[in-house]
Amino acid sequence: MEVHSESRHRHDPDLQLERLAKRCRSLSPSIYREQALYLQIVRDQLPKAVRTAIKHLLCDPDVDARIRRGDGLKSIHLRVDALVQKTTTLITVEQLLVTAERLRADAQRSRLLQVQAMASSSETLVASEPCHEIHLGLSLPLDRPDLIDGLVPDPQSSDRGGAEADQFSKEEQPPIQEATELDLLRSLFVLASESMETREAQVSSGEAMTPSESSLLRSVSSSNQLMPASPSDLLAWIEGLDAALCRRLRNLSHALNVELMRAGIIRSLLPIQLLEAAMNGQLPSQASQSNLLRLHLPLPVAADEQSFESHCLLLRSSELEFDHPSLRRCRERIQQQRRYLSTLVVKERHWQRRSSTREVQTHWWPNRTEIPPRH
Repeated sequence: MEVHSESRHRHDPDLQLERLAKRCRSLSPSIYREQALYLQIVRDQLPKAVRTAIKHLLCDPDVDARIRRGDGLKSIHLRVDALVQKTTTLITVEQLLVTAERLRADAQRSRLLQVQAMASSSETLVASEPCHEIHLGLSLPLDRPDLIDGLVPDPQSSDRGGAEADQFSKEEQPPIQEATELDLLRSLFVLASESMETREAQVSSGEAMTPSESSLLRSVSSSNQLMPASPSDLLAWIEGLDAALCRRLRNLSHALNVELMRAGIIRSLLPIQLLEAAMNGQLPSQASQSNLLRLHLPLPVAADEQSFESHCLLLRSSELEFDHPSLRRCRERIQQQRRYLSTLVVKERHWQRRSSTREVQTHWWPNRTEIPPRH
């Protein structure tokens, strides 16, 4: 009897899901401890990494010698240290949870807008498409000459049309090219101005939290259970922290690049979208020092297809780990925890499918004993 009961409990989906949740609750303290330790090391090493990267930028031969000699560097040091200090106060587990929640909300909102745009475009296409009757046949519509107008070319009209087309192309081609170049230059200046304007609203690490973010922080701090109990939610919790840390480092990099360009240390300011693409590995970059980004950007305006080299600062957690062994060892332990959680996620999905199957069999089509018909 006990063997039968044990076998029944072993195949009970709800009981297995409860065991997985209990295992996740037992893992939560160690996961939180590793994340807090990792962020503590990042906060400690971030000022040194920023100073080292700026020193490498100052060694660039294109930098003015007066800047390298120390003219005006004191004010730059104060502004850089202030930005780094404001960012380090935001690199905590609680603050990154707020940022991760905001990123998830933004991603969900963008997906919803894309779905609405696709639905509206399809409705507009269906509404604007005319409904014509189609008649299939092999006979030519001789009674309707307008339907076959243009099928047989007229030599005079074709010669006249070709000459007009050549003349039109010769007259209109330079203005189109000039307009394209002007549009390209205008778009480049617009991107640069947008990047400068987003320094305080989107990038500056010392920005005051919005009421929604402060309410999220209060809810996170006041909740009795800070970390989720299911394996999938716990894995998403870790991934959200990583994404939030990358966003904070990207924002700090852009704010520092603004200050460096104002000081004349760098010559160009890359938009945030390019920094995001470089962090995600979607943009090929040249070899450079740690936490620096060197790009060769093509210039279509130039006649000989020249490229423009941009050199700026880009803080990345992977390069911080490469430079600091303690941070790298902490990342290895976090990766081990993520791999173990991935195995638990597979088991969780298996037992969730079993639970759904049992629920359907219980409430929708229960197994009833069939009564044979009487003859």
